[in-house]
Amino acid sequence: MDTVTTEPKGIGGWLVLPTLGLLISPLRFGFQFYSSMLPVLVPSAWNALTNSSSPAYHPLWGPLIVFEVVSSLALFIFTLRLLWLFFKKSNRVPELFVMWFVLSVALQVVDILFAAQIPAVAVQQTDFESVKDLISSLFAAAIWIPYFKRSKRVKNTFIESTS
Repeated sequence: MDTVTTEPKGIGGWLVLPTLGLLISPLRFGFQFYSSMLPVLVPSAWNALTNSSSPAYHPLWGPLIVFEVVSSLALFIFTLRLLWLFFKKSNRVPELFVMWFVLSVALQVVDILFAAQIPAVAVQQTDFESVKDLISSLFAAAIWIPYFKRSKRVKNTFIESTS
């Protein structure tokens, strides 16, 4: 006689919350890119920040902008891949979800430290918006990383061996 498992399985319970966060993330990344980065990539703004004869010039502006654009696009692509694997219930999802949180926090830390080297940005960071976002990301990681590592629902849901 086969025993029926009563273990939690499927996208339900607490797993609904990171699912919603994952679903919203591409939209959030797109909005942030459109509102924060796209304006800086306009030739007039780019030249004002990266041309040594400009009053707004600092030698780190160019590398900072390139870092932010590349890291944002990489995280966006990673998020889309994670979403795909999530709904295919790939057994790689728990590991990739942890990597997603760690990568998000690490990129924020590097960005804050990098931007703080530019005096104009360092003055603007006194509003603590970047630090507030970092604390929020750290808090989310502190909750969801252990959840994805220990949850029976996660173990029972992500069992397909798709890559």
